Amino acid sequence: MDNAHTSQKSLLIDTKPCVVRVAVPLALPKLLDYFWDSQAKPKIGMFVEISVMNKKIHGIIVDLPASSSFKRLKPAVEITGVPILTKQTTNFWQWVCRYNLSYPGDALRAALIKAKVPEKALLEVIFLAASPQKKLTSQQQKVIDSLKNEQVFNTKTELANMANVSVGVVNGLFKQGIIAKKQVETTTIKPVINLLPLSDSQQSAADTIIKANNGIFLLDGTMGSGKTEVYFEIIADVIKNKQQSLVLVPEIALTPQWIDRFKQRFGFKPIIWHSSIGEKERRNAWWSVINGTAPVIIGARSALFLPFNNLGLIVVDEEHDSSYKQEDVFRYNGRDMAIVCANIWNCPVVLSSGTPSLETWHNTKIAKYTHLKIPARHVKKPPTIEMVDIKQSGIDKDKYLTPKLINEITKRLAKNEQSLLFLNRRGVAPLMLCGGCGTRMDCPSCDASLVVHGERLVCHHCGFKEHIPENCPKCNEDKLRTFGPGTRKILQEVSIHFPLAKIEVADSDSITNHKKMGELLNKMDKKEVDILIGTQMITKGHHFPDLTLVGIIDADMGLAHGDMKSAERTFQMLMQVAGRAGRAEKEGQVILQSYQPDNPLYKAIINRKRDEFFDLELKNRKDWGDPPFGRLISLILSGKNEQEVIQVSRTLIQNKPTKDGMQILGPAPAPLTKLRDNYRYRILIKSEFSSQKYVQEWLAKTPVSSRVRIVIDVDPVSFY
Repeated sequence: MDNAHTSQKSLLIDTKPCVVRVAVPLALPKLLDYFWDSQAKPKIGMFVEISVMNKKIHGIIVDLPASSSFKRLKPAVEITGVPILTKQTTNFWQWVCRYNLSYPGDALRAALIKAKVPEKALLEVIFLAASPQKKLTSQQQKVIDSLKNEQVFNTKTELANMANVSVGVVNGLFKQGIIAKKQVETTTIKPVINLLPLSDSQQSAADTIIKANNGIFLLDGTMGSGKTEVYFEIIADVIKNKQQSLVLVPEIALTPQWIDRFKQRFGFKPIIWHSSIGEKERRNAWWSVINGTAPVIIGARSALFLPFNNLGLIVVDEEHDSSYKQEDVFRYNGRDMAIVCANIWNCPVVLSSGTPSLETWHNTKIAKYTHLKIPARHVKKPPTIEMVDIKQSGIDKDKYLTPKLINEITKRLAKNEQSLLFLNRRGVAPLMLCGGCGTRMDCPSCDASLVVHGERLVCHHCGFKEHIPENCPKCNEDKLRTFGPGTRKILQEVSIHFPLAKIEVADSDSITNHKKMGELLNKMDKKEVDILIGTQMITKGHHFPDLTLVGIIDADMGLAHGDMKSAERTFQMLMQVAGRAGRAEKEGQVILQSYQPDNPLYKAIINRKRDEFFDLELKNRKDWGDPPFGRLISLILSGKNEQEVIQVSRTLIQNKPTKDGMQILGPAPAPLTKLRDNYRYRILIKSEFSSQKYVQEWLAKTPVSSRVRIVIDVDPVSFY
């Protein structure tokens, strides 16, 4: 272990009786030793204030060694007023860091705010300030009744929505002094549970999980089958047992509509945790979780690292979603870590999906996970799925809507129904070429073409931007042309065909936060949108009763990646977006446009042969020894000097471990060889067992230039 480097105030001490080993929220490769400088007895899980390189930060005690190999240690001081972390939380954080070969303080860094325990945030709540002096209107009485139910309301809008009145009614009561706002440190949540009745299959699934107390469950049901209501039933049981529930969702699926649905069932707003919440809300969430006053937490993958007090359930909604994999800095798979977290807490973990990941599917086949199937609640005709061969469609040059799709959109407009056009690529066009000399407009810092966005060219990897030149920068000819579609090109084409239609675009250029997504969904609900053009952000569980047509502009796009997961990801995404059509009483239709309509993947989608497709993919994976039949670890080497990166990668291969059941492939240039002015090479470790120990030893004994960075990606899901 390293010592915490000394300053003039450091003390020369006998370390034996008072050493604490601390995890710090910094990119440091080891735990640090300090001497204990508080009256209270040190305990594992205590938060402490420490100094690292003369900077005051907060850490946690993870070990109480009998002594340290260093004599001069800096002090660690207890942070009073903060609960000690549970044994389960400290064990989980340490396990995640060991498994993913990350820094020992990375999980703590994910859990803290700016490397410190956050200050407590005072909450503004509305309360009943005075008794009414005169008779109230029926609308006003609804507001008073809502407050008497002892529910907590932070805003006038929340209170008005719960009472089913206008905000003006609430404002009137404020003016009369009958209700007012006050600041409090914590609030006591009193749930008012109002769950929907379940079908027999839903109730059976919920009862199975509730009775089990622990274990891993796949909740498998098509879109609209009621999987959410099943885990709401389980959450209600966990609340009754005074435990906490964590629901993980893909970040773009966490909409105001989802939160409203939860509030209707439980009578309170859950704690929300994702990248877009403000600092005050983040501080309040952190303290509510560690104090145990938050019964339910809904969040993106990082919510796993909140300091839970008494966790009784984890749900991973849309468990197949690739966004659960953190791809930068602290790399981990949120779904897999959720399973480990639940095991450490000895509580159930529910993996919910209509298109499970192949890893989850395999684990149900070998009975490692319990498979709970939920058939559709309402037996109705599923949407028809039709394949359109773009080559034979008669489509015009540089156009992307086939005559068949245009005709179906026309029919929907005539019936006042909504259409969704799906293309998972933002911008106008992904490529600009010179028709004279063939020059491609590329990013100067990345091996990637610049994407056309209006009058600008933008790199989607590093953010580089420039205005579109009038002439080719190489031959000076006025022959620059765009190739391929983006969402904005589709918008242009749709606007020409349907000039009177109300059209909206849902991509990361237009939907930059959860509020904007909520506004778009409200427009869809109010039928203020006829045609919605969107990327994958509109595939995540949204319910549009009047949306009866889904047109998939380029079904082949996801297959172009060429890695082992491309077919699986494409199948899941297309099934998800197809599930948006005809979710209510009206019949739905899906048009798949493709250049390769005979691909077995499309036949599986059209014939609804999901299980057969998964089994075929599993067979292919088994033949190649790929996950879930083997383990993968990627090493990504990068640096400013390409030759230096190549030399380090060759040195690594020369020193590679030799062990039966372990294969090391590479080095090879990464598909995206240059990224942000760094050259990238990849090494892939395939093994029949967990190889972290051997990789760690291999890297430790190999000299590596400080100018070359090595990123370790355990269980990679992307290979760019």
